[in-house]
Amino acid sequence: MRSLRILWYSFRKCRVPEEYKDVNVIAKIVAASRLCVVPMTFYAVTIGGLIAWISDCFDPLLYLAILGGFIGAHLADNFINDYYDYKRGFDDPSYFRTLYGPHPLLDNIVTPHAIRNFIALVLVYDLLLALYLSIKVTPMIALLSIIGMLIMLLYAGFPVDAKRLGIGELLVAIVWGPVMTGGTIYAMTGNHTVLQALVYLPSALSASLVLIGKHLDKYEHDKDKGIDTLPVRLGLDPARKLSSVLSILLPPLAAISLFLYEQRIFAVLPLASTLTALYAMRLFKKPKPASPPDGWDIWPLWYVAAGYMVMDSLGRTMIVSLLVYGLVLHGYSILSWIIFVMGLLSELLIGWRLNISKKY
Repeated sequence: MRSLRILWYSFRKCRVPEEYKDVNVIAKIVAASRLCVVPMTFYAVTIGGLIAWISDCFDPLLYLAILGGFIGAHLADNFINDYYDYKRGFDDPSYFRTLYGPHPLLDNIVTPHAIRNFIALVLVYDLLLALYLSIKVTPMIALLSIIGMLIMLLYAGFPVDAKRLGIGELLVAIVWGPVMTGGTIYAMTGNHTVLQALVYLPSALSASLVLIGKHLDKYEHDKDKGIDTLPVRLGLDPARKLSSVLSILLPPLAAISLFLYEQRIFAVLPLASTLTALYAMRLFKKPKPASPPDGWDIWPLWYVAAGYMVMDSLGRTMIVSLLVYGLVLHGYSILSWIIFVMGLLSELLIGWRLNISKKY
């Protein structure tokens, strides 16, 4: 049972509890791979799958194949960044990356050979899947795959370093929007509309918000090393203001986008994320504390937690909204209303508890 608790903690926090650092290699690998951010990918692919289901084009096996491919690509991208940042000397024992979780190479969790093998395995799987879908469904899959691979290389620093140019945050929105969600829609339906793109725009922007939060957290480290992320280019205070504004705008933007697509009352569900967004906005507005508050167990991460809360809440509500809309179209009206009410109340409760907690 203790091993399962450690594994669950590592999955949720991307780190291993201090008292257990000498045990559980699997938990260390889970933490070092940053598996805790995989829900971003799950939401992106599932939104695309639900849009395909609404269009009567859903294939559960294909959905699982696509989800597995993108999760693998997400983890491979994490390892690629750690590998090349380590090779180029950015990731060292004093750098921010090593402070919030175990580093796969610096902490000797996996070998460079193992990382290369994992990346090669993922690339082979994804390339074969993309080739199959490009031939069977539409050549757009090949184009989106090429875009995704180019962005992966750019973010890792080849041929130019996207992070140093301050465009990494924009590239994340492209990957978690048109590439992941749009690619899923294309793969299942063979088609894609502007209205569908509007639906997943807020979700893609919420993925960028998570990255902006992370770059805010390591602002001083990046500035010292000359890594010009968006916060470094904008300045700390303007970047925090941008994040707070984006946090509060995303729920109504998602509701409007869904209403244009669904034209049903279910589209209002993302508005329930507003309470969580208000809490996150409060965190973004305040300077980062000098030391971790009581109960804050992911230090020195701070702003990224605020961004993640918004992304997580928005992803849940968008998925439930699309799910209940699809149930109505497929003749399950009573069930759809039950799920809608439960989703609405649970999201409001989560936001309400955050705001009355008086923590942080």
